[in-house]
Amino acid sequence: MTAVTDELAGSSVDPESPARVSSRYDNRITLQKLEVFCSVIELGGVSRAADHLWVAQSVVSGHLRSLQERLGVQVLYRDGQRMKLTKAGEQVYQWAKEMLAGTRDLMRRLDDLDDANSGTLALAASLTVGSYLLPPILAGFRRALPRAIITMQVSDPERAFAAVGSGECDLGIVIAGPGHEHPHVRSEEIGREEIVLVAAPDRLAGIDELQLADLAKLALVAPFAGSVARDVVDRRLMERGVPPQTAVMELGHPEAMKRVIRHGVDACLLFRSCVEDELRQGTLREIPFADADLSMPVFSLVHSERPPLPIQMELVEQTRARLAAR
Repeated sequence: MTAVTDELAGSSVDPESPARVSSRYDNRITLQKLEVFCSVIELGGVSRAADHLWVAQSVVSGHLRSLQERLGVQVLYRDGQRMKLTKAGEQVYQWAKEMLAGTRDLMRRLDDLDDANSGTLALAASLTVGSYLLPPILAGFRRALPRAIITMQVSDPERAFAAVGSGECDLGIVIAGPGHEHPHVRSEEIGREEIVLVAAPDRLAGIDELQLADLAKLALVAPFAGSVARDVVDRRLMERGVPPQTAVMELGHPEAMKRVIRHGVDACLLFRSCVEDELRQGTLREIPFADADLSMPVFSLVHSERPPLPIQMELVEQTRARLAAR
């Protein structure tokens, strides 16, 4: 059960069987009340929700009381110094998220109908895709569609699937291995992202290519063990019959990994998008594998029950073309 810190006064109730006041439908439940309710849950309390929404705490508390009255159930109960969602509150929270997501989707579609050169696009992307692959494409979008409003969440594939499935985001583009799916998401492979071995120009002199089995002889920098980025690469290595990476240093971000490599540690494995600029500028060099081609699929994600907007389809096609051009 989701817990939130809350200043809203209220008596303790049994969360398993909250009393329902009325079964009559009340059409005064506004989207504003649902937005306030979700903000309290997601931000961790009335005061944070009030700051986020730029309203007084009393306004937030009033919306919560009004929502409970209109629904005829108690959605929150006090457990010591904390407020928690009742069983009914959990159902209301899920419904409220779906209502708000559906409303955002409708507004985006109306914007697209109103002006083909504007519209809005909410993206969800995995780390490499959002940080390195998509930004040049999005810059081109901005030039072609100057009135379009584009937002992007950068996280991990699982969260991207969830964001598209809930309607929070219109489109996801992720690098993902097997096992990622969502009942409301349709995924399509649109290309491959290559995993490359890179070193500083003056390191590993005389090694122009490498057998994959010899990777274990190098002092490697890698992401943290157990992280999504580490697991993706290690799984691909094991599929090729090679042990997972043995790292002399574990760092949490590709930028840190690249800087360490440039300052003298042997090498690291990164997706090509992460190192394209450095390879072009000559601050890193690629050491190709003589006996293997390491790559991972890139997927587009759309909601299975909503037709994609033209702006979504255009971004997918541009991403597909960029991947194919390598």
